[in-house]
Amino acid sequence: MHINDLSTYSWLKITQADVFKGFRDEDGKFKQEITSDVRGLLSLYEASYLGIPDENVLDEAKIFARSHLHKLLYKAESTTITSHQLSRALELPSHWRIRRSEARWHIEQYKDTEGMDPAVLELAMLDFNMVQLVYQTDLEDLNRWWKELALTEKLEFARDRLNESFLWGVSLIQEPQFSYCRKIMSKLWDAEELDELPEYMKICFMAVYNTANELAYYTIKQQGFNCLPYLKQAVRIRTINTLLIN
Repeated sequence: MHINDLSTYSWLKITQADVFKGFRDEDGKFKQEITSDVRGLLSLYEASYLGIPDENVLDEAKIFARSHLHKLLYKAESTTITSHQLSRALELPSHWRIRRSEARWHIEQYKDTEGMDPAVLELAMLDFNMVQLVYQTDLEDLNRWWKELALTEKLEFARDRLNESFLWGVSLIQEPQFSYCRKIMSKLWDAEELDELPEYMKICFMAVYNTANELAYYTIKQQGFNCLPYLKQAVRIRTINTLLIN
């Protein structure tokens, strides 16, 4: 890595935004000569979304990089890998996407990359398929649980949106070894207002309330620790918002 490499600085931005001072002129504006570095501009644009309030230099970096990336996209051949990367980055920053979905896209792009290593490609595809199989198994388990609850049969107003809840869990907990946690996150909801609800609504709440107790029981069994009180305080369960029509 070189000390003057914009791409390197962009990805090491994590600590301080002033690392970009070397790429700004005397007036504090980003130097025009860096606009020819497509890879660096892409990295700068991605890094600008990691800023915190009042990090003005990153707000300026975002405007600067976006403007020049649009110009480069207009000039680039629509079939080139660079064009695909530019359009995708401008649509949505990579760290705002689900990593596994992003991995699939990069695998497809890597196939057409000059100097592509077949062994690396094969390993990436194998990893993707293995993790996908884990997700599919998790979803099958959740589908069985959902059918046993039979909420959509007992309550006509219940939304049948298990897949959305599961996708939310996957986006938060993507590592394949955390299947149990991922499935629990797909089941969560808020039972705080149970006593205020009419009787017919309590049926729905009680069905999912047992899920929290299941998690607490698992934790006690595995760790000897009762997490239920902390679960009620720390986790504001969302499933009812996705199951019920407001």
